[in-house]
Amino acid sequence: MNSGLSFPQRLFYCFLSAVLICFSFPSFLDKTLAPSTAFLAWFALVPFFMALRGVGSKRAAFLGFVFGLVQFGGVLYWIAILQAAEYLSGLGWAALVLYLSLYPALFAGLYSWLFRKLQISAIWWAPFLWLGIEYLRGSRPWGGFNWAEIGYSQAPYPAILVCTTIAGVYGLTFLMVWVNLLLSKVLESKTLLSDTYSEDKAGWPRWAYLALPLVLVVSIYVWGNYSIKTTTLKKAGTVALIQPSIDQAVKWSKSNETATYDKLAELNVQAQTTHPDLIVWPETAAPDYLLLMPRVLERVRDIVIQSKTFNLVGCLDAQRPKDIHEEVQYFNGAVHFSPQGKPLGAYHKRHLVPFGEFVPFQRYLTFLGPVVGNLGNFDRGDRYEKFQTNTFSYTPMICYEAIFPDDARQALGTGADALVNISNDAWFGLTASPYQHAMMAVVRAAENRKPLLRSANTGISLITDPFGRVLDSTPIYEDKVLSGDVWVTDGKPTFYARYGNWFPRLCLIVILFLIGLALFKRDKELIQVPATTPTSEEPPLAP
Repeated sequence: MNSGLSFPQRLFYCFLSAVLICFSFPSFLDKTLAPSTAFLAWFALVPFFMALRGVGSKRAAFLGFVFGLVQFGGVLYWIAILQAAEYLSGLGWAALVLYLSLYPALFAGLYSWLFRKLQISAIWWAPFLWLGIEYLRGSRPWGGFNWAEIGYSQAPYPAILVCTTIAGVYGLTFLMVWVNLLLSKVLESKTLLSDTYSEDKAGWPRWAYLALPLVLVVSIYVWGNYSIKTTTLKKAGTVALIQPSIDQAVKWSKSNETATYDKLAELNVQAQTTHPDLIVWPETAAPDYLLLMPRVLERVRDIVIQSKTFNLVGCLDAQRPKDIHEEVQYFNGAVHFSPQGKPLGAYHKRHLVPFGEFVPFQRYLTFLGPVVGNLGNFDRGDRYEKFQTNTFSYTPMICYEAIFPDDARQALGTGADALVNISNDAWFGLTASPYQHAMMAVVRAAENRKPLLRSANTGISLITDPFGRVLDSTPIYEDKVLSGDVWVTDGKPTFYARYGNWFPRLCLIVILFLIGLALFKRDKELIQVPATTPTSEEPPLAP
């Protein structure tokens, strides 16, 4: 950091970085799947890294916390205006933003402390620190919410996403942080650097810090384009995605049940015109415990039989345990129907939304209840499923599950040809959330090199190829049927699909090693430096 910067200037740099990150994603100003400002993420962190140089650990942690408040507060602004959560939306937004801001605070504090102790240029280890902490933020049981990870901002660039086949979105985030760190060195003014915090007394010439990021980004882009152009795709079948765009208040009203199924039947008839191999209904399109309600099940079966093809129907489900002393289990699920209207299997959502589909630590937080809607607490499913059509197989994931890299990798570990994601983003209204959510799902296609078929109640529904290229998509809040081809590759599973989150786990090991090295070095210094006693010529110590 330029030692001549005042603390207010450092705060401004953190604020600037956070704002640039916010605009790298779909925002309240640019609601689109491909924001024109997505490229900002490649240098958005430069002011933040400049702000951290030359400050102590506590002050650095505070700067990181401020950065987190602005970043997460801006990207997740839509939580504060959730109508379904009523008066709790603002409280939930504030609590989540405060919690998520602890992660950049932890990064900044450790960044400052490790450099002071190790005196090794941060370009060699800071990206490992960043990614390890991001992995903790997005992983269970300690984290579990990886929204706004900067790697997701590159979803509009399929050529860039090709690199996720090696280490997932985490690998892309690592590269982006490294590029930001290198670029921050370009702007460093050596005349203002204090000797104490100069990281590059024997470092590279300044032009190298600019050349290396440019070469790296161009190389990734060229490699990605070459991979896309030289990989053979084959058509596995066709799909039709139903987007009924049913308002939440109507969807769960029993008085509107007939109208809901009438609309679904009408859209299903439209879907039949393309003779798809699979028709996909969105999450809880059938807002009932479908398999336990004969009247509703018969209505759905009639719709499926008329379609003469396989249907995946989002619905609620329940299972009665064999032991009468155990409680009934309730699930957010999806049922795979044959063309003859026979239920062939059901998938139960495994990764539930905290405070929306279950209450964490419910024993101690019973006064809260679910803050989104009145659906109650669901149970977790115990396995992923692979369903078969006449031409291709697929594995379903429901809503929030598709934002987790390892969850999608495990689901596709069933050997399915395609990933089907059903969702209901009606909760979020006309905000940027549906676009952010869809972007994250798109990255799952690129990581595993499998097509993504996404049906959302109010949008965004979309079809991608195995590279994450969006072949077609729908606007939000429009009744639509999205039909298209399902393209697959002949290739083997990607490196990421085989080995999962190997890289962020490696980053955690590197972090632990660095912390251990810093502590060892400190202990060694304490042993080598003898204690001195004041003499009469020395000034007295301040009380």
